[in-house]
Amino acid sequence: MKYVNAGNGKMPLISLIAILSISLTINLPGLAISPILGTLQESLHSSEMESQLVTSLPNLFMIPFVLLAGRLSRGGHGTAVLVTGLVLFLASGIVCLFADTMMLLIVMGCISGVGCGLVVPIAAGWISKWFWGSSRSADLGLKATVSNTMVVIANFYAGWIAKIDWHLAFAMYLIPAIPLALVPFMTDKFINKYRIVNPVTPDEQAKHADTAPYHFKGRQSIRLLIGLILMYMLVTFATTSTSYYLPFTMKVYGMDTTQVGIVTGLYYGLIAVAGIFLGRLRRFFGKYSMYVSFALCALGLFGLGFFSSYFLYMASTFIMGFGYGIFEPILYNKTTYVAPTHKQGTEYFSYVLAINYVAIMMVPYVDSFFKKLFRSDDPGFVYIFSGVVVVGVLVWAIISRKSYDFAVDPNQSAPDAAMVARAEAEYMKEMAEEASRNPQEFAQKATPAERQALDSARQELDALDDKIDGKQTPPKP
Repeated sequence: MKYVNAGNGKMPLISLIAILSISLTINLPGLAISPILGTLQESLHSSEMESQLVTSLPNLFMIPFVLLAGRLSRGGHGTAVLVTGLVLFLASGIVCLFADTMMLLIVMGCISGVGCGLVVPIAAGWISKWFWGSSRSADLGLKATVSNTMVVIANFYAGWIAKIDWHLAFAMYLIPAIPLALVPFMTDKFINKYRIVNPVTPDEQAKHADTAPYHFKGRQSIRLLIGLILMYMLVTFATTSTSYYLPFTMKVYGMDTTQVGIVTGLYYGLIAVAGIFLGRLRRFFGKYSMYVSFALCALGLFGLGFFSSYFLYMASTFIMGFGYGIFEPILYNKTTYVAPTHKQGTEYFSYVLAINYVAIMMVPYVDSFFKKLFRSDDPGFVYIFSGVVVVGVLVWAIISRKSYDFAVDPNQSAPDAAMVARAEAEYMKEMAEEASRNPQEFAQKATPAERQALDSARQELDALDDKIDGKQTPPKP
């Protein structure tokens, strides 16, 4: 059996392939068929808004089930949740191949959203669960590469096959059959049986424990999670305008579905390429990685807004995809450290990813509101507006550059020593406040390690107070 490095040992290669195969499905609902929205509108005599519901409603239905999957996975039901989600997704795809009404496509889209919602947090959570350190970072980059490469293939395929029969574009919704067939190789039973765990010293064991210092805790964990969620929501909202509006914008300028598929596919293709070379890109851009990614996304959006040439559209999506491809894996890796414990990684991923789908769902409604507010019928308005949103995130990142949400170590995404020291000091202060307010409740809730840490912190503070008050004998000159 072939093995790959897992950071703290070795993992069967087939298990890594199986876990990564989950990511083949996570971007498919809606996005896979975005190039044929104009064709659906004409063939089924529907409005632009009805056509967009085929791509937006699946994301609405994903949201509660992403959160549900995160909670259920924490209880040890991950495999059952995964199988249920894949079966629902696959069943909806089979029905879509024979659907002849917009209403049936919308209903099946909602079911695919439910199935995909159950799958999404597991795709990232199981990488966080089984891999450590640089291996985890690399595999999260591969996850982004796999999911976005699948969207590229789906967009090229949909744009081409729509000229023959638009029904066949929904064949991409049969992809869940692949991870479904590989489920036996990613169960806890199989991995625990065949993986090789390196013997570790007590120091190394402490490094990977649930109470490891690089896991933020308490109110700071929640605050950083909210920052990551808000950042992800705004950037995803802005960049998703390409999937929603390019089919209609390019049709206005006389371009066909094949050209739409190429331009949209190029965007996701560059996200995939950036994921493959994430480590090198992060070392090259260093601490400016996040700022560069936001700047590239904004530049690409402004290019789509101000120009109407096919080749400039390709250049703009190229730039924007490269920027988003740097941003997304870095954010995923940060989420693993923001979670208070290693076991809560999948749950925290579910919060972040749920907001991702909220952002995707919001796109047509928010953009329509601002188009009416500014009384603009310009096809490029939505891209310019989205570019301004990303510029706002860039300004926020520069102002908050000392926060862990925006800081990037060139070699890893874990917080550095200074951040750990500040985080631990803040957490000690938080525990001390809680212990003062509710001493009995704190004694019941706190772990032995937390109680010991608080006692040590108090002893150090008492010693400092004694020095300040002059109670200790000053050293002889």
